[in-house]
Amino acid sequence: MKKIIGIIGLLMVLTGCNNSEHKAQKKDEPQKEQSLSRKNELSSKESETSQNSISKDEAVELAVKQFEAYLPNILKTYDDGVIDLQDPHVGDFTGDGIEDVAIYWNIAPKGGNALIGQGLSLYKNDGHTVKVIAGYEPDYLFAFDTIKNGKIIVEKLEYTEEDGRCCPSIKTKHALTIKGSKVY
Repeated sequence: MKKIIGIIGLLMVLTGCNNSEHKAQKKDEPQKEQSLSRKNELSSKESETSQNSISKDEAVELAVKQFEAYLPNILKTYDDGVIDLQDPHVGDFTGDGIEDVAIYWNIAPKGGNALIGQGLSLYKNDGHTVKVIAGYEPDYLFAFDTIKNGKIIVEKLEYTEEDGRCCPSIKTKHALTIKGSKVY
């Protein structure tokens, strides 16, 4: 009889221990589920943000669309001028880690091959849209070079006495500075 009572007691103790482990496990499960739920929620928000973020190509497309809408105003300042070159470039020149858009453009006279105007139109990309922030129309001939280390690099072009009209041989690199809506 003592053996039976001892065995029953032992079974009760073992069953009780097993139940307490099971309860502790159940107690941890909601925390794990909440943790997983939070991770999924954060992951969902991150992917939603990246899904809402525009690509480089979309940023260029938006900038070109805005540029073309404003182009008639630029052409008015150049009598009988037509757009000769419209070349978009991407790179981060605002320092926010998002690649912005610079459109390098040239204006030529109708029916001619001379260059009567040129400039850069700069568009800040905030990840959702692009917005024009500045324009650059210097009083000298230049060529777009690159966007590097947060700066727009252009080459100032000058002629020597021996240069043909097509080919200025003096090229000086210049890093543009952007302050507000001014570029120099």
